[in-house]
Amino acid sequence: MGIALIFKIVHLCIELNSINMNTKNILIAIIFVCFTQVAKAQFAELKGITIQATSKLYVEDNEAKSENLDQLFNVSFKDMILVHNIYADGVISVSQVYQLNSVKNTVDRLGKTIYKFNALSGLSGNTFKYEAKVDKEGKLESMVIEEPGGTKTTYKGGITELKTFKQ
Repeated sequence: MGIALIFKIVHLCIELNSINMNTKNILIAIIFVCFTQVAKAQFAELKGITIQATSKLYVEDNEAKSENLDQLFNVSFKDMILVHNIYADGVISVSQVYQLNSVKNTVDRLGKTIYKFNALSGLSGNTFKYEAKVDKEGKLESMVIEEPGGTKTTYKGGITELKTFKQ
């Protein structure tokens, strides 16, 4: 509905002969800027995300290493849960549910969305810190998981919106 309204306003401005070209251009620019800000806010306000991790980067014995993998992180900010699935040779091998106990989503001045959340493991009782960075085009830059001891692992892959249970 918002896009249709913007197009109607732009069309009306173009049809009005009483408004000079500079005024029309300024009005169109203002509408465009408002629309891009709404789009950024909508991306930051997702109720959930799914991250498909295809590789990870980590340090072992003071040496940077990388590894290909296939994992899914289904994160529902609305339901306050994370489901982590690990696949081996295309078949699911591990699946675990975590409880989110802290969630913060922000958009920086460049339009990058940053999701920060903590997930509590019911299995170990440990809390893991997550930070996912998504560029303004909606592509995953990275997801970093910090373990309780401070060890950090960076994951790369894709991201999409998760359809949550709670609306």
